[in-house]
Amino acid sequence: MTIEEIRSHLEIAPFAPFNIVTASGKSHLVPHPDFLTFSPTGRSCNVYAGDGEFFTTLDLLTITAIKPAKLRPGPKHL
Repeated sequence: MTIEEIRSHLEIAPFAPFNIVTASGKSHLVPHPDFLTFSPTGRSCNVYAGDGEFFTTLDLLTITAIKPAKLRPGPKHL
């Protein structure tokens, strides 16, 4: 996967959450563009967890697919 392919998903307006899938089959949710950053060289990216504190570093060469996220609707407030 190239950095340009991933960036194209970040730049869609309105943004649509997606999952990054790696060669191992693991899926990493990107719920908002702020949850994904790239290394200066463009060889790896960091996908932040829901709390925004912890992240997983992925080598772009291990990314095999980008799939739309199937998010569950949050609780409805009255």
